[in-house]
Amino acid sequence: MKDVLLGLCFMVAGIVTIYVARQYPTMPSLQYGPSLFPSLIGGGFFLGGLVLAVSQVPTLRQHASEDRIAWSIDYQAILVALLPCVLIVFYILASDYLGTAISLATMMFVLMLVRRTPVVLALGVSVVASLIIYFIFSRYLLIPLPEGLLSVGG
Repeated sequence: MKDVLLGLCFMVAGIVTIYVARQYPTMPSLQYGPSLFPSLIGGGFFLGGLVLAVSQVPTLRQHASEDRIAWSIDYQAILVALLPCVLIVFYILASDYLGTAISLATMMFVLMLVRRTPVVLALGVSVVASLIIYFIFSRYLLIPLPEGLLSVGG
């Protein structure tokens, strides 16, 4: 039952993302504009949610025929499933102040702790991975990322 609810939530999030992206301005000189990437992500959210919800239909039919649909909801599992979305909102709100590297490291650290990764391993992997991601995007791909607290000393 939780997969059906999560699937429906992701479908709604996809529709909202596509709706908001379609309001972005178009650029007359390009065949695509700033709405392309968010629309693709919204479409992925919608399709992923649809697959998740539809994959549970046979189970729901079986339980309905046996008159035992489980209406209990595992709130902890739903919160864990929605944690990546919450962390994306955290990144949007905190990255200007903390910077990309610190925000990414914090996000990865939290995700690994939730999945019961040992603390030392989670800390090491999250710091190294966030620095690698930061340097690839900022130095190699030349994408300006917020430096946040790391730029205070320099």
